[in-house]
Amino acid sequence: MFTKTREKSPYFLLAMDFGYTLLAAVVIFGFVGYRLDIRFHSNPWFLLGGIFLGLAIGFNSLFKRLKRLEQRRKAEESKTKPGP
Repeated sequence: MFTKTREKSPYFLLAMDFGYTLLAAVVIFGFVGYRLDIRFHSNPWFLLGGIFLGLAIGFNSLFKRLKRLEQRRKAEESKTKPGP
């Protein structure tokens, strides 16, 4: 029987989570923009603004999480590195 287990890369997990985060942000803010367009009769400006805001929030979240992941990796690397 195959008993090897593979540990998933944190970057792979981040990439999977990023897709859902980006999708949710774009859909939520796009919907809010759409509803504002209907209310104020300003097609398609609020919708476009909502989509761009969702994209900005999604990518901002990605960059923050990448920065934390890199800091954690460097801290672990410095712990395992033998001192002089």
